[in-house]
Amino acid sequence: MTGLITYRIHIALFNEEVSRQYSLTAEQVLARLDSRVNDMYKVTDYITLNPSVKNAIKAQAAGISSYDQMKLEDELDDQLYQVRLDAPEIMGLRIYDLKGNIFNLGAFAGSFQQMDPSYLAEMVHKLEGTGGEYVWNRLGPDAFLQEEQSNWIMAGRLMRSVDLETYGVMLILFNTSLFESYLKDLRLNEEVAVDLFDAEGQLLYAFHNQDADPPPLTQLNLGATEIRDERGSTHLYTKQTSDKARFTLVSKVSLAQIQNKGKLILQVAVFSAAASILCSWFIITIISGRLLRPLASLVNAMKRVRDGRFDTRVRIETRDELGFIGERFNAMASRIDTLIHQVYERELSEKEAELKAIQAQLNPHFLYNTLSMFFWKFYMLGDEKSARLVTALSEMLQYTLEPVQRLTTLQDEMTQIDHYLQIQQARYQEALSIEISIPAKLLRCQVIRLLLQPIVENVFVHAFSDKRDNRRLQIRGLQQLGHETETDMLIIEIADNGCGMDGAVIERMMKPVPPAEEERQHVGIRSVLRRIELIHGEPYGVQIESAVGEGTLVRLRLPYQIGAGTMPGNADDREEQVL
Repeated sequence: MTGLITYRIHIALFNEEVSRQYSLTAEQVLARLDSRVNDMYKVTDYITLNPSVKNAIKAQAAGISSYDQMKLEDELDDQLYQVRLDAPEIMGLRIYDLKGNIFNLGAFAGSFQQMDPSYLAEMVHKLEGTGGEYVWNRLGPDAFLQEEQSNWIMAGRLMRSVDLETYGVMLILFNTSLFESYLKDLRLNEEVAVDLFDAEGQLLYAFHNQDADPPPLTQLNLGATEIRDERGSTHLYTKQTSDKARFTLVSKVSLAQIQNKGKLILQVAVFSAAASILCSWFIITIISGRLLRPLASLVNAMKRVRDGRFDTRVRIETRDELGFIGERFNAMASRIDTLIHQVYERELSEKEAELKAIQAQLNPHFLYNTLSMFFWKFYMLGDEKSARLVTALSEMLQYTLEPVQRLTTLQDEMTQIDHYLQIQQARYQEALSIEISIPAKLLRCQVIRLLLQPIVENVFVHAFSDKRDNRRLQIRGLQQLGHETETDMLIIEIADNGCGMDGAVIERMMKPVPPAEEERQHVGIRSVLRRIELIHGEPYGVQIESAVGEGTLVRLRLPYQIGAGTMPGNADDREEQVL
């Protein structure tokens, strides 16, 4: 994988660098070619701007004789001797004057006679409306009267004097060496193709086979390099445009031959990977006898112990770390086996004895059924007060049998308190006054089961223990609205006019202590504190306000949660209940 990644990175960097270098080379080649073409402009300017040439051509009458034509051609050849020296790429010239005469100049000027007149006429027609710049054209097979392959390129321009007077048309035959001598620098390998286009997008010169179709110019981005995968091979394309002649150079070079040298990296990586695999296999084979086999034996022994076979032991063959682990494993298995026989069996006997003791205890359901029998007994005897007390006690017992973890409604909790207060009312008669004030909408709030019972019971056990008459108990409920992001709270207050208590007792009561040190009289209130803390957390809890001889106020701060179900049928929808 490392070799493959390295090879991929190498190819990516290689393509990037080759693209940059080849693009610079193409840009430099095109700049030199553009400069040489500009020189051709200067050379032909020497002809068109020469007053002697202008006067000699304009002096000829229409339809001159062959002798006069040959004489003028010899005269012009002598004047253009320096032109042939400065521009050896010019193979021949043909001049058309405005009177229909044609003059051929240069050593290869006779080649114009082999060309199709209609092709030459079309070339002259293209020059109409131009301003003296070159119009280029590649000589294909259709340019000659007979099938002939040539290495020439034709260019044409209007012949205009210094005062911009047009007095003729010039056709020029260039040797392809004008382009080839510069474009040869783009040959990186045999698979190179170079196409040169004129300003109109017509192909002028092809470095490869000239009959091959060049790529469309619209598919390439100007001034950039592109790498394309074509027929399983990677090719680099460049496209550049010259500043003066407006030639467009499109080059295509295959990167396959160059990239093949980079495959040496991949081959080295493959050989290295194969050698690493062989070495790893050899090393594993050697050390497996000393490491893997004892380790496998130890793992199998652990599986047997997990399945309950505690008599399993491993065979110690070495004195290294694995041997030490094996010894510790044998000692652990032996210890577990001992504990199974000595401790586990004793615990089973204790569990069995405890189960028998539990079964011997009073069954609460039996007590509940017995109370129901007493209710019917009193009811049949006409003692309705005793029957109601038995019913209240029976329903209290049934309510306490429900799981305390389950939430209930405030209505159900108050029903439980009503049952308890009925019993206490029967006990104290006129010496007890009870006032319950809870809005009907709060009765649907969800609260923790058996949350109020311990607090109300503490009132009668402690607050009223030394009070003989005028016992008053108040239970109030209200909704406290939250501010901004705070939620609403359910406030329940239980107040009495009992003996009260001082701050030290309240502080000791509110402080959590271990169960072993807990006093019996404080179990109820601490149970309420602990359950609110575990289930609701901050800011909910219990507040106690009390003074000796002035009574006690216990305030419960609970979440305001409305239950989804309907209230029981014994809800009176009353705003206030007074007993």
